[in-house]
Amino acid sequence: MEQETAGNKPIRTVDYVFFNPGGLRAGWRLLIYAAFIVLLAVLGALAAKHLGGPTKGPQPTEMVRSAFQVVGEIVFFLIFLLLAWIMSRIEHRKVSEYGLPLQKPAFSTFITGYILWGFLPLSCLLLFLRLLHVFYFGALSPLNLQILAWAVLWWFFFLFVGLFEEYSFRGYILRTLAEGIGFWPAAIILAVGFARVHMGNNGETRIGIVATGFFALFAAATLWRTGNLWLAVGAHAGWDWGQSFVYGVSDSGFQAPGHLLNPHTQGPDWLTGGTVGPEGSVVTLILWALMTIAMIYFYRKPAAPIPLNA
Repeated sequence: MEQETAGNKPIRTVDYVFFNPGGLRAGWRLLIYAAFIVLLAVLGALAAKHLGGPTKGPQPTEMVRSAFQVVGEIVFFLIFLLLAWIMSRIEHRKVSEYGLPLQKPAFSTFITGYILWGFLPLSCLLLFLRLLHVFYFGALSPLNLQILAWAVLWWFFFLFVGLFEEYSFRGYILRTLAEGIGFWPAAIILAVGFARVHMGNNGETRIGIVATGFFALFAAATLWRTGNLWLAVGAHAGWDWGQSFVYGVSDSGFQAPGHLLNPHTQGPDWLTGGTVGPEGSVVTLILWALMTIAMIYFYRKPAAPIPLNA
């Protein structure tokens, strides 16, 4: 069977189904990408089954367990980076086109995100809750080499949490899905998926899940306006490090060991965040919505080096 193009040049139906003027259609590329993920997940499950089991001898300390968590986040990020590289070979593109270009402004963009869009908004949020008398910063932990070690360990951990989560949800998959259905429809679908994944965290609430989706939209807005993921990675890492180490609050229901401050809350969960931490507060929903609007407004001229369909 044949179909005709606008120029009356006949093309085969099979070519029309699989290809467009840009090459292999986005849907097929996403299927290939998903197949790689499923394959790696199966291999990982098999490896865990054979290598797992009860361990004998003394149990590792909290710091050692946390160090293994850092290694795990690094491995997860590198896996998705490898998958993006494989897809870049298939598509004859540079892997930097999928959100993390190693260009000169990358570091400054990351730091801007870390401080101005991550750590600072969190600090303002907690100060606002303190003024409402529902949050208290608590006592300072002893300042010694151990707390310094925790600071460094959690800094690296949340750096790779930011890299892994942003790249896996807003790297190759967002770029490719946006080619097929447009940037914002793709961003909304992936924000729902991002929130859905976080439903497995202990202590999560409905407000916390919705807030996670709001943050995903903010991160997508940073990609839309800056053309890369470095600001989103910085904001993600800065917010999480501030929560878990500096202020010692729960992060998606998990309170990390080795935190600087020892806070407590009093008041309704919808305001304080309850077991979720600040991300479970309605104030965070408002904050991240305002941050998304501010990102779109202040970054008026998108500098995207890759085509992102609005």
